Amino acid sequence: MHFLKVKALWPEKKGFHLVRKTIGNEYIFLHLLSPVKIFLNGQWHFAKEGACVLYDRHSYQEFIAQERELLHDYFHLSGDLTETVERLGLSFSTLYYPQNNDKITSIIQQIEQEQLKKNDYYEDFCTLKLTELMIYLARSAKNASLSCNIDSNTYNRFVRLRHDIHTKFDSNLTVEEMAAMVNLSPSRFHSIYKSIFGISPKKDYLNIRIEHAKTILQQRKYSVAQVAMMSGYSNQYHFIRQFKDVVGVTPGKFLKNYSPDEEN
Repeated sequence: MHFLKVKALWPEKKGFHLVRKTIGNEYIFLHLLSPVKIFLNGQWHFAKEGACVLYDRHSYQEFIAQERELLHDYFHLSGDLTETVERLGLSFSTLYYPQNNDKITSIIQQIEQEQLKKNDYYEDFCTLKLTELMIYLARSAKNASLSCNIDSNTYNRFVRLRHDIHTKFDSNLTVEEMAAMVNLSPSRFHSIYKSIFGISPKKDYLNIRIEHAKTILQQRKYSVAQVAMMSGYSNQYHFIRQFKDVVGVTPGKFLKNYSPDEEN
């Protein structure tokens, strides 16, 4: 891959109108930080702030900044990006809305700086950053697709379920048992749960168990073995291991380093 042109946070005046009948033998990526009217696949679309679009080689490109001044990130790229785009399930001339606009801008800024400074191995660095950007875009698209398939009733059911699960932190629930509580398969339950809450149900449940354990430990009334049992662990050493994985220290070290009244 070779970056021909890279610009981050590039401004244009209101009314800026770009037309390219063909972009030639290169790819163009746009990250629009202002709304524009854009022509894709034979028709006009309104691209909201934060939209991204990737043009294939020899594509037609046209967009207009009608509402206000244009601010955007973009790059032109030579090489072969098609295999990566197809492997990640992305499409050319399609509007994507990433979850974090600052992340996209940050990646393009890093590529731009490397292209200017030409540090050692800058081309390898830029290729890695391009891959990171494409993966992030693909993940955002997948998460958005899952969210679109979740109606308000399902969302409310999962919010109530999460509350119920957290009140049963000492019950050692499995994902299968959680899924059964909403009559879903474990795989479907896992996908919806992570889409709504941004964390897997297993990890979320572990975190809340450990948070409760920390609260009990801070009371300084019970031994580590007692806290383990009160948190639903039949094996004290399994509790200590998971506590350390989440908190970074053992329960004993936690008590030594933190006061009972300190927030964690």
